[in-house]
Amino acid sequence: MTIQTTSMASARANFAESLDAASKGEVILIQRRGKPDTAIVDADLLEDFLSSTNPRIIDKIASVRAESGSVSIDEAFSGLL
Repeated sequence: MTIQTTSMASARANFAESLDAASKGEVILIQRRGKPDTAIVDADLLEDFLSSTNPRIIDKIASVRAESGSVSIDEAFSGLL
């Protein structure tokens, strides 16, 4: 995964290319007035991020790890989604 930084004007002018790059695993970081503002990411990466910040999923992984020392994806998500 690489991070590609671009201005708002450039992102607007090259939106299709930004979407193509994001679908190939790049993160497109869009700056507004020279400061990071928004990112375009692949849907799978967004899903991974949302899952990793969900307190219910984090608690479930911690409890399964405490019981068995490791956790599979199936165990982590069972009953949560």
